[in-house]
Amino acid sequence: MLTLVILSSHSWAATCTTTSTTTWDCGTPGSNDDLIVNHDITISGNFTVNNGSITVNSPNTLTISGNLTFNNGSTVLVNSGGGIHVTGNFENKNESNNIDILGSLTIVGNFTNGTGAGTDALINVGSTGTIHYGGTCSNPGNVTDGVDTFTGCDNSILPIELVFFRGRHDRGVNILEWQTATEINNDFFAIQRGQDARQWEEIASVAGQGDSELLVNYEYRDLRPLYGSNYYRLKQVDYDGQSEVFPIILVKTGDLPDLSIQSIFPNPTIGAVEINYLSNNTKPVVLQLFNSKGSIVFKSILENHPGYHLKALPMAEMAAGIYLLSLENGEYRAQRKIVKE
Repeated sequence: MLTLVILSSHSWAATCTTTSTTTWDCGTPGSNDDLIVNHDITISGNFTVNNGSITVNSPNTLTISGNLTFNNGSTVLVNSGGGIHVTGNFENKNESNNIDILGSLTIVGNFTNGTGAGTDALINVGSTGTIHYGGTCSNPGNVTDGVDTFTGCDNSILPIELVFFRGRHDRGVNILEWQTATEINNDFFAIQRGQDARQWEEIASVAGQGDSELLVNYEYRDLRPLYGSNYYRLKQVDYDGQSEVFPIILVKTGDLPDLSIQSIFPNPTIGAVEINYLSNNTKPVVLQLFNSKGSIVFKSILENHPGYHLKALPMAEMAAGIYLLSLENGEYRAQRKIVKE
């Protein structure tokens, strides 16, 4: 009898190319494979390059949710505009001298380039590459920009420009804050959000300082966060289009009621108000505005999905006084007073 066994992944060296933000044409890539990254994609867990290679093409980012190790003789090319993001530690072993980071290498943990004497541990960043790390630096090997070569942790090659990136939830709004210590040719920050730290959408951009050697503080308010987990990351873009991606943060909205009015602004008002409300189901929301006599002066039925919503309520033509805003969603109701001046 002939038995056919089908494996979910391969055991031989192969060329693995991304076909989407979640899949490779080879199944699951291995340490001996030649990886070609043409999409933003994540490899879960620790990853080691043995006899294989990695090529990251612009404008895509390969995220390793663990430690990344380049063993002796590894070949890695991150093209300008591309990036590798490591949530753990990074180590480039001795005799790995074919490492070209012409885009960005961002490491949340420790950066190590060579061990011991660091024999032939070489990383080339060219004129466009950047390396950022959040932990300690051990660099007995060499880093070169094509003009000068440095041994050790020289910040002219390995700048730590982002001091912090953090977020918090406050009354229906996710507040993101970050600080830079140095900016060179910085056009803007793109703010990307996802619910699984794998697929991202760009929700806003914040202008940079261009060139700065001072501490600069930034803030962005996500008025319509996702319900539950919100992953955010910053993508910094230069005037010439070069970019790099900084470490990911998580902001949770927490356990919230099925229907609630988070904020009304401005209140009091002389014109329109903006209502920020949360609904945790798909039933339509009935919005009603009552005057002081209990009469309905405005009514609207709103399509719904779980999450935060913004609704503009026109009040410019309404008489001055106190109004009652009411939202109903099945058995749930939320009410708040609005003062019209």
